[in-house]
Amino acid sequence: MEDNKLNKYLDEIGREELLSEAEEQQLSARVLKGDKRALDRLIEKNLKFVVAIARGYQGNGLDMDDLISEGNMGLMKAAAKFDATRGTRFVNFAVVYVRQNIEKALKRESDAQRVESRKDGQTRSIDAPLGSKTGVSLLSVLADGNAVLADKRVYDGNMATAFERAMASLEGREHQVISLYYGLEDEALTMAEIADAMQLRRERVRQIRDHALRRLKKNYRQSLAELRE
Repeated sequence: MEDNKLNKYLDEIGREELLSEAEEQQLSARVLKGDKRALDRLIEKNLKFVVAIARGYQGNGLDMDDLISEGNMGLMKAAAKFDATRGTRFVNFAVVYVRQNIEKALKRESDAQRVESRKDGQTRSIDAPLGSKTGVSLLSVLADGNAVLADKRVYDGNMATAFERAMASLEGREHQVISLYYGLEDEALTMAEIADAMQLRRERVRQIRDHALRRLKKNYRQSLAELRE
């Protein structure tokens, strides 16, 4: 989210008035009955709360728009589970979900952007090429730190082949998001830029990326194990 878009977003949610306890109770009862409009209203009225929490995580690896986006996903989870009859105000209930979602995203980002991974006494940066054929970068999130390197040259070749196979296993949008986010074919893009390019919501892009990474990691390690046999 560019600065002007972020400021516009903050202005928009800043105009929302906070819910009273009675209003929360009414919305909660409707949400638990499956009322989507009530769910949306409960979320929208508490977006300012997410921004306040997100500000406390600035400078740890994610831009403010990504922190807000992750926090909003946590807010949505909390809104769907909130039961006002238990005597808790929504913000007190939701804070755990918002913080957990942001902290998990920061950990994923840290894992993905780890600068180096030592193999056989050598350091590989995250942008070290996997092989002349692929021209792609090493994703530290896929690396097996416990691998025994009997022959490093063979191992490196297997890494490239396994990575190619794993990428080929991804579906169209998954492959596109991973390629754009990690800059496998060109300059890496932010979540906001990918969302604009693919005409999707940032939350949807993030979901696609996370699902693709889980699938990519599984298939990569399976292929690597097969190549070692």
